Amino acid sequence: MPIPKIIMHNSVSLDGSFTNFDVDMELHYQIAGRYQADANLIGSNTIKAGIEIYGGEIPQENETDFTKPARDPALPYWIIVDTKGITQGLLHICRSFEFCKDVIVLISQQTSRDYIDYLNERNYDYLVNGKEHADYEKALHILNTKYGIKTVLVDSGPVLNGLLLGRGLIDEISLLVSPVLVGTKSDKLLAHLNFEVQNVNLELLTCEGLDKGQVLLRYKVLR
Repeated sequence: MPIPKIIMHNSVSLDGSFTNFDVDMELHYQIAGRYQADANLIGSNTIKAGIEIYGGEIPQENETDFTKPARDPALPYWIIVDTKGITQGLLHICRSFEFCKDVIVLISQQTSRDYIDYLNERNYDYLVNGKEHADYEKALHILNTKYGIKTVLVDSGPVLNGLLLGRGLIDEISLLVSPVLVGTKSDKLLAHLNFEVQNVNLELLTCEGLDKGQVLLRYKVLR
């Protein structure tokens, strides 16, 4: 079953934290652009937290929020995993982002009817996979065959990263490491890893020194 290439890209502190330090967002997205992904895969909690931190007051929906945007077809889709409707009332902010082709939502058979109605009324594409949680293998296969998505960039938190790594779906890991130690006041990016059988070995692809003491590490996941 063909699925896209999956690249996990995150900014972290030297001790693996992904919050409670100043992320160089310009550099983060500049590096993300190098991978020329067809889609960005993002968890609903990451979307909600990002809007709360960076978005300010949530704007009211307008007429254009109920139709698909006409944008450059080379732009990436935003694939948002949201089986519980956490992003209800927030997706128009994602859709309005000029570098997003449009939003596709991954839901499950137990996702609420209210949230599905919200998606239908606003013409969001969504994929129903899995009984309670999203079935990532099937969803990625559909994204590949129906939407022509060949490369997916995962820019999310520990839960989604842990799930994808645990299921052997990540092909590469890209970490922009900042020269700061955060300590125990922040969750670690890979805190939710759960490998039942054996460790996951990595092959170093790139170690690149950047401005302000930052380092870009790229690894291939060995299987």
